[in-house]
Amino acid sequence: MSKFISKQSVASWYAMTALLATFLVGQVILWFFPDGSSMGTSLLFILMNLIPMIVAAVFSLVLSEVNSLGEFFKKVFLQKESSLSWILAFFIPVIYYGISILLMNVRFAGNSFLAFFLYFPWTLLYGGLEEVGWRWFLQDHLSFSKHFIPKMMLLSIVWFLWHIPIYRLPWITAGSSNYLIFYLMILGNTFLFGALKEYSKGAVPCILAHMLIDSLAVLMLVQSSLPQIILLVIFEILVASWLVAARKSEK
Repeated sequence: MSKFISKQSVASWYAMTALLATFLVGQVILWFFPDGSSMGTSLLFILMNLIPMIVAAVFSLVLSEVNSLGEFFKKVFLQKESSLSWILAFFIPVIYYGISILLMNVRFAGNSFLAFFLYFPWTLLYGGLEEVGWRWFLQDHLSFSKHFIPKMMLLSIVWFLWHIPIYRLPWITAGSSNYLIFYLMILGNTFLFGALKEYSKGAVPCILAHMLIDSLAVLMLVQSSLPQIILLVIFEILVASWLVAARKSEK
């Protein structure tokens, strides 16, 4: 298979495979488990969220970028990360929710911090591990441009399309029922997570940042006010672009 996939087309093949696999699993759920209340639904829903990582593992093996699954997991999870990458992993949720609070675009859910700690481990399966596919694999294989902004724009579109089969499930609530606002939320986070990946060797800092954002949603929800969302996304893009520029100036 590696003979038929050029280096320039790896990202395209990866994105199409991940999107198609997610769509097919979503259709199986809709056909056989439409009420969303069975064990089969839960397992298949977890599978949907794991598809980006699974496809990344398959591509890494087929393309001989790793020699075994053990080496794949070592590269993804066991890299020695810099202190700055860990700081940024905690800083990104602060930006996302902090700016939203300043813009008065947050609704507090009224839950205790215990709800946050109880939900946090589940976000590894319900969102965190997808970062292995999007940031660790796809971002590093987007070779059509050396510039950060065009790469993030394209990655945000792929990430948005990937979410659609998930949010077609009747019991799942999207960040917003307005797809424009939902895309803008994804766009801003794409830039922030993408900047974090520039400071990371593996995927764990990005996974942590994603888990924190998802887990904090049980305490406070960013609302769907378009003007405030646009201001948030502009700020996220500016911060992410500055972080990447600072990183490049160090090299």
